[in-house]
Amino acid sequence: MKLKIKDAAEFQRLLHALANELVDARIHFRLYSDLATSVQQYHSEFNQSGTFWSLTFQAHLDASILRLCKIYDKHSKTLNLQNLLDTIKSNISIFDEENFHERLKGNPFVDSLAADFRIPEKTQLAADRDYVSDTNPLVKNLTEWRNNFFAHRSARHIITKKSLSQESPLTVEHVGELLAEGMKILNRYSSLFEASTYSTQIVGHDDFQYVLESIRQRLAQREKQFQEEMKRWGTSAS
Repeated sequence: MKLKIKDAAEFQRLLHALANELVDARIHFRLYSDLATSVQQYHSEFNQSGTFWSLTFQAHLDASILRLCKIYDKHSKTLNLQNLLDTIKSNISIFDEENFHERLKGNPFVDSLAADFRIPEKTQLAADRDYVSDTNPLVKNLTEWRNNFFAHRSARHIITKKSLSQESPLTVEHVGELLAEGMKILNRYSSLFEASTYSTQIVGHDDFQYVLESIRQRLAQREKQFQEEMKRWGTSAS
């Protein structure tokens, strides 16, 4: 359902707020994915503090999914992808050349940027609205998880021993796809609206590797000390 906006400035605030949700969700998901990929390489290092890492993995995945639930929410008055696209459809004029020039009047390249066709294409907009709706099985399953697990805990599912994983499967791969497509959709209209797109790359995204390498070095140091101690004991006993 379209959101009520007075002008392009209000739409811009909505666009930026939703972008922040998507960027944060993607950052948490990337960290979760990178950590998961590193398990085989740093198996011994993770095992030194298994409880901490287990909770860390779950926290980053939960942070991604909780934001994803807001991004694909279906409430008529909330900021979500579906309502943003409906708002775009009902306010196509804010994308026209005159409004674009006004928004980017301080940009020295505004004339060349405005030369590109900046009005959303109807067929693409319709396809994007379909993707974020419950006609998309992934979105439908996410909504089920949102309504019965993340936002509310379904008493019926607990009493009847219903399995959401079987009824409405939502895998880590599904979460990644919904985030990637959501980001693609948002950047499509951000590019048209203000000639900018959002990156999900964050400085320090691989900081966890420093932690794991530090643990590895500490383990190696302990092993060296142990071997030296064993050697001394062996010499003393002989």
